[in-house]
Amino acid sequence: MEERWQKLSARKQKKFVILFFAGYLLLTGGVVMTVWYDAKNETRKHNPVEGHIRNPVLRQQQEDSELRDSSSKPIKNQDHERQ
Repeated sequence: MEERWQKLSARKQKKFVILFFAGYLLLTGGVVMTVWYDAKNETRKHNPVEGHIRNPVLRQQQEDSELRDSSSKPIKNQDHERQ
């Protein structure tokens, strides 16, 4: 491969280098534009949160306590009270 490159004239070598560099620039530009376009569209999908942010753990605990069955609540029994 090196021999074939050396056999080319300096003018043709320069032409090939410029063509490869131009191809590299086009490919790089395409990738940058694709990433930019994807990032631009992704930010539109996610709306900013308005208002206060609530802790999801506390919210889950509150929902769990509301959903519990009333039979799980302790009932006062006369046998266990002090007299």
